[in-house]
Amino acid sequence: MRKSDKVTAHNLYPPATQVPTDADGFVVSFHKDILDDEISKREVVKFFDLYGFVVFRDVLTPEDCEGTASEILDQLESQYTLFRRGEIDTYSALSSETYGLAKEPAIFTPNIIKNRCNEYVVKALRMLLKDEDILLSHDRWCFYRPTKIIRSSGEEQNIPEWRTRSSLHLDLNPWLYMQHVTPTSQHVLEYQSIRDFSKEMNSVTHQNAPHVQGVLSITDNRMNDGGTVVVPGFHGVFTDWVKSLGPMSEYMKHNNLTTNRLVWRGHGAGSFKFAEEDPIHSLKRRVTLRAGSFLVWDQRVVHGSMPNSSTNTRIVQFVKAFRRHGVPIQQLDARRKSIQRHMRKAGTLNLDLTTDMQQVLGIK
Repeated sequence: MRKSDKVTAHNLYPPATQVPTDADGFVVSFHKDILDDEISKREVVKFFDLYGFVVFRDVLTPEDCEGTASEILDQLESQYTLFRRGEIDTYSALSSETYGLAKEPAIFTPNIIKNRCNEYVVKALRMLLKDEDILLSHDRWCFYRPTKIIRSSGEEQNIPEWRTRSSLHLDLNPWLYMQHVTPTSQHVLEYQSIRDFSKEMNSVTHQNAPHVQGVLSITDNRMNDGGTVVVPGFHGVFTDWVKSLGPMSEYMKHNNLTTNRLVWRGHGAGSFKFAEEDPIHSLKRRVTLRAGSFLVWDQRVVHGSMPNSSTNTRIVQFVKAFRRHGVPIQQLDARRKSIQRHMRKAGTLNLDLTTDMQQVLGIK
């Protein structure tokens, strides 16, 4: 990157913005029932347009959260033979290098599927995408280990090596996003690889905007528990910022962690990573969430995570959706067959799902 371009890009970052919190220290949220009130939804849209994100609470019930957490722990115990839930000394079997993410880029287990097409998840995404005909992404979950332990003696022990790294990124290719041709008209995904579910999320353009993504919080997630950070308002400066970046080729050497870089994922897909030294880190804000809450943000909003520094575990499920319009028929067909194949393998193809749920999941 030329020095002049870098300075210009930094100067285009949005002003520092504080995120409002409630009396309990969680980021201000809207109860899910607001999604049933056409007049009240305007308040949600106003908040979303200002900050670039919004939180809906009580989307998942306590039973939903408990069942999902148990399902995730089942998967961890099956994948890591030394890991045992509740036995903190066995948590060393896990790794923080991949941010606690599930091994597979898309999960098709029962509770994950049901959460994905939860009535209020779908209502929120339809409202923010401004379209009734949407498709839900097939994504994964993450599990952050606590990094402090209270021993039976009452002694507190820190385990800094269990902390994930701080990160900020965009789950899109900024240059592709500004193009006038949708990537799917050039490259039709075949879904022979499960990683194509990631590529469809990383290859968006303004032609089929808006785009949103989010997380369902399975546990209470307070300030020190590690988790999502956003740069409020970045969606408002995104277009001018992209124009200031210079050629895409200058950002392709992504093995250098000290510079901003584009991680190329093929088929035009990519993600933009911000270096730890970039001043944008001073603008990031933690989004604290109650268990059962659904956080949604504009995909143009820079976001990432901060490490856990508490005695609590963080568990979330990632969710994204996009408009069906503009996706080639052959890609939709290949996608449907792939979803059916993975759900059949996971034993979830025969779940009791409504026709609408099957439609938004992409099974029909």
